[in-house]
Amino acid sequence: MRTASPKAIPRFSCPSILSRESVKQAACEQSRQRRIRSTSKPARFPLTYRGRDYTLCETAKSYYDVLGFTAMNYQFDKEHISQHVVKYGVDVRPPIVPDREKTKLQDYCNWLIEQFPQAFEILVAGPKQLLVQKNFVLPSKRIDMPTFVLTPRGPVFTLPQRLYIDEVQDIDIPDKGRIFRKALDELRSRFADRQVPRVGVIHEFVFDTGDIDSVQILASSLKNDVWRERIKSLRILLEAPTEGKNVNVELRPTYLRASQPPAGAVPSGGMGFGIMVNVDINNQQVKGDLTNSEVRDIVTFANDYIPDELIRFLNNEY
Repeated sequence: MRTASPKAIPRFSCPSILSRESVKQAACEQSRQRRIRSTSKPARFPLTYRGRDYTLCETAKSYYDVLGFTAMNYQFDKEHISQHVVKYGVDVRPPIVPDREKTKLQDYCNWLIEQFPQAFEILVAGPKQLLVQKNFVLPSKRIDMPTFVLTPRGPVFTLPQRLYIDEVQDIDIPDKGRIFRKALDELRSRFADRQVPRVGVIHEFVFDTGDIDSVQILASSLKNDVWRERIKSLRILLEAPTEGKNVNVELRPTYLRASQPPAGAVPSGGMGFGIMVNVDINNQQVKGDLTNSEVRDIVTFANDYIPDELIRFLNNEY
């Protein structure tokens, strides 16, 4: 990333020892110059920057002034979604330990494979881990993705909707919420002595920003000029609880890179920029075992929030 050229800092020529009156005069002059700059109407001129046309003020002299203008005008929308993965996380108390309940877990995983072959396919069992993965056949290649993983807190179900593998690839797994609810009901019936105090729905997005540096897009939301100019990376975490749900939104910059084409093939594209947006929606109150209706309410809320409400939130359109 190019570095921004430093802005000129106005200085006053003052003796080494300043009288109170001279300091006051200097402050008044500085204030007057600020008023002139804020009230005067700067000249504007057209600019073509990275293939796009903009109109900028003549006062925009640094690289960041130009880049910041494009960054602050970036709009999140559905068309820019390059990747979208949906995860359902379940807190189980007391935790399920694989080496103690291996047979019950394997029977449950085999049930997942039989009931939902579109999402679960191959059981992988080891001394310290247990997971189910799915082989997704995409136009450019085949990929194996874990779709059920048992973590120390509980199971996580991963159902991809769109992946960026060389290019955008859509994956058709309909009724994700219904698959999760049925899988959770079966889990509870097989492990009846466990409680489920919390359920979370996590949506992991990557929004394509093209050739606009995603670091600068996120940095444009900061007020401090020095921070915006010097920052190399950042992570923004927003907690916005609503309607009894925790809505946690994390934003951070990333890259989108096309893989190396086969020998003799023409490259389809180079590296681009993107913004990762992870949204974790879960129940705010933790009070023992969640009922089926409470789980359904969390899943329904997440379905209603994603993607339209999220995009309005990211674009400050309230």
